[in-house]
Amino acid sequence: MKLESIFAFLLPAAALAQTATTTSSAAAASSGAPDLSACEEQAGPYADACPQCEPKCEGSSAYDQCLYSVFSNINYIESQCWQHGGQNCRGNAIAQVCG
Repeated sequence: MKLESIFAFLLPAAALAQTATTTSSAAAASSGAPDLSACEEQAGPYADACPQCEPKCEGSSAYDQCLYSVFSNINYIESQCWQHGGQNCRGNAIAQVCG
């Protein structure tokens, strides 16, 4: 329980400390397909979840930090799940954070 409260305290601080990079808006391109390149860069091993998770940050004034927070939360939930013997932890974590 202490680990969760420490993480909950540090996560926003880490997101704010991360330097923002200039990215284009994730608005839909003329073809109608969204540009997920910034999301995929922040997501790392969760890049395949960008279509599901990117809308949580769409239009955010701190887009990169929002993405960082989303994928950090997914990583944390997945880690906790594995530590407690869970199954399908990755999928469950993505569903929990991104819907």
